[in-house]
Amino acid sequence: MKKLAILCAIAFSSVCLLPSCSDDEDDDVMMTNQEFVTKASSSNSFEVMSGGLATQKGMNPLVTAFGAHMVADHTTASQELATLSQKKGWTISPNLLKPHQDNYNMLTPLTGAAFDKKFAELMVLSHEEAVSLFRSASASNGVPDADLRSWAPVSSLNLNNI
Repeated sequence: MKKLAILCAIAFSSVCLLPSCSDDEDDDVMMTNQEFVTKASSSNSFEVMSGGLATQKGMNPLVTAFGAHMVADHTTASQELATLSQKKGWTISPNLLKPHQDNYNMLTPLTGAAFDKKFAELMVLSHEEAVSLFRSASASNGVPDADLRSWAPVSSLNLNNI
């Protein structure tokens, strides 16, 4: 299972770090505005949904508290991204991307200590992926839109406090 998580992290990081081939406002960017919005919104939704599970199913009080923290912080980030996306005409899908959905599906049947352990593992992996995504987007060649680029480091700073 650890090998699968490592491979998923490498694959996800590779996608985020490779230059985008699709047309947007600038050919020198790592990803389009919509690609970032799609990945970031799915990541936020996964964190909110998983945090909600932790508040309900967590056995360790630290897990339930962390779950509540994830819900609060990522709900705020989701709302900010939704507001900016609506203003700019980007679409936020109500569905999770496959890696996020797969991780969520791993958590849902678990209970007790098994849930707590898998939740902690997935939160570390998800956090690392999200910080990498947001840092890539906020780089000078990250995403074409200046507002989105300037929002991303603020959100990644918030993610770093988790």
